[in-house]
Amino acid sequence: MAIISFWNNRNEETGKSSAVAAISTFLGINHNYKILVLSTKYNDYFYQDCYWKDNKNENVINAKTMVGIGEGMVGLSRAILSNKVSPEIITNYTKIVLNDNRLEILYDNNIMKEQYETHKTVFNDIVKTANKFYDLVFVDIDSDLDEKTKKQLIETSNIVIGCVPQKPRTIKSYLKEKKENKILENKLLITLLCKYDIESKFNKKVVSKFLKEKNPLILPYNTAFMDACNEGKVADYFIKYMKVSKKDKNAYFMSCVSEDVEQIIYALQNLQLRI
Repeated sequence: MAIISFWNNRNEETGKSSAVAAISTFLGINHNYKILVLSTKYNDYFYQDCYWKDNKNENVINAKTMVGIGEGMVGLSRAILSNKVSPEIITNYTKIVLNDNRLEILYDNNIMKEQYETHKTVFNDIVKTANKFYDLVFVDIDSDLDEKTKKQLIETSNIVIGCVPQKPRTIKSYLKEKKENKILENKLLITLLCKYDIESKFNKKVVSKFLKEKNPLILPYNTAFMDACNEGKVADYFIKYMKVSKKDKNAYFMSCVSEDVEQIIYALQNLQLRI
């Protein structure tokens, strides 16, 4: 149905991957979408640590144990390069976080650089093929990717989430990129302020005026959520705090994730009306 890419224009830590994990997990729990998250990072353990700490599946709802994640990505890449893939078999190479295909992850770790260089050439083909089977394909675009691959992924995307920290220099660079990058001209670009600090001088209101955007998304920094990202408990975190009291210290974070998801769904609905 739609491809949503999370992207940042500078090679710096923005909290992009944690934003992908938060929004995709919340969506998977609360909405009836088939979701695939594709990480384009080389030998990165972030998503494993989010859901399968130390390769254990105790905290994952109905996790399947097909093949190793690295083997899964490499296997899928080989299938595509051999023209032996169909949309419905992509799930054979993923790991399931939530049952009924509501959230699956495709990433690699512990592979050779040569393997990564080969399979990154088919990232865009994976995304296009997956879009025929999944309702939503979330792409975590690594800032270290070569410009050609990043360009292909952005061009294929229906929505681009621009992940920005509350740093004046980075915000200025992001604004310049928005104005000058031809690839972004015809894309629905939504700004997301990651690891948001409500006490910062560069709050949502200030950044909105600077970017000339009415309502950018925000994802606050939350210690309990970040701990969950390191302990394989992201799904457990959202299940635990889904109906949290307004007085709980996690309430603000959860309300922001909920609002972000609603804005993304609204954008998706508007896209469908244009088709």
